[in-house]
Amino acid sequence: MSKNGQAVAGLDIGSAQTVVVIGRKNPVTGALTILGAGRSPCRGLKGGVVVNIPESKLAVTKAAEEAEEMAKETVQNLLVGIRGSHVETYNHRGAITISRTDKEITAEDVDHVITNSKAIQLSSDREIIHTVPQDFSVDKQAGVEDPVGMEGSHLSVDVHIAVASSSHLSNIVKSINQAGFSCDDIIYGTYAVGNCVVSDEEKELGSALIDLGGQTSNLAVFVDGSIRYTKELPIGGELITKDISYGLKTSFSVAQSLKEQYGCANVNQLETDEILEFLAVDGRTKREVNRKMLVEIIQSRVEELFELISTELQKSNYAEVIPGGLILTGGCSKLPGIDKAAEEAFGMNVHLGSPIEVQGPPDIVTDPTYATAIGLLKYHHVGEWSRSHKPLRSPSIVKKVKLWMDEVF
Repeated sequence: MSKNGQAVAGLDIGSAQTVVVIGRKNPVTGALTILGAGRSPCRGLKGGVVVNIPESKLAVTKAAEEAEEMAKETVQNLLVGIRGSHVETYNHRGAITISRTDKEITAEDVDHVITNSKAIQLSSDREIIHTVPQDFSVDKQAGVEDPVGMEGSHLSVDVHIAVASSSHLSNIVKSINQAGFSCDDIIYGTYAVGNCVVSDEEKELGSALIDLGGQTSNLAVFVDGSIRYTKELPIGGELITKDISYGLKTSFSVAQSLKEQYGCANVNQLETDEILEFLAVDGRTKREVNRKMLVEIIQSRVEELFELISTELQKSNYAEVIPGGLILTGGCSKLPGIDKAAEEAFGMNVHLGSPIEVQGPPDIVTDPTYATAIGLLKYHHVGEWSRSHKPLRSPSIVKKVKLWMDEVF
């Protein structure tokens, strides 16, 4: 490895778009510098689940090629972020008795109690991808961060466990392999982006992260320095685009363009009204709409989106213990004024989140679209038991040659 470190790549494979970010970590300081990024629309996933492997493979290939061209680097291995309704999370507890005469807790004891905490009943198509310790207790004394070296007779741990569908994970890995890449690790995207955009102080004080994606949104709550609650919600920015498409009787692509160019989260933000021209769904007929009407459509859906998330936050029982407020990230958080709309909906402080302590092109490191992929590069497992142990197959030499032949001929 060079003194500047090797290039690493993170793949955020989403339902609306696939994003690849290439960066380099300094092996001494751990500082991350982003070298390049690429993204591609993805029609191969719905709600985080692969429904078309060739389309998924194509999206991975295009995003990776764009990132490689910008970074002037070639990568073969990808850190893969997953999300979707097939991912579920649980809080669980494990406990062991220290029977040795010296009663000193060792690293092996910590491994043992965390392994014990993973004893949850799962169906044959479900597997644990992460186990994250929240708190240790020694002889019923809670709030212990690291019990190694302490003395006690009873050691327990509270953990946050992420579980995913084995078949869905296999299909994601297969799509990546068919694109000619190897999957280095599977990481729950919510953990990655939370580790990237939520500061240690915000986690300690108590904060919630809302990652607004295309077809899914993710809610994560941090209290006392640890992740306490996560939830995948089958709602996202594409619902806003579909409402525009339906209301204005135009295509999805035109609706998306109108939203990105002229949209905002509240009609009160409009200083002036204007007439917008666009093509109808047939692609030929010209139509017009007041910008105010467009924003009214967007505002209605944004309010509904935040109402659903607020309901979920109340269900978590953590809504009253997050004085740090809300952090918004994800592609949909780029909608102008969405932070103000969230403040009104939740009645608490809200700010837009971007990667912390990351260097690189400003149009990448400050764009929430890339936050999860950057978070994958920053993410570190707290122990071997925190990893997914999914068999990660690599594309064979024959397949790599065939992929090369397809591209050449």
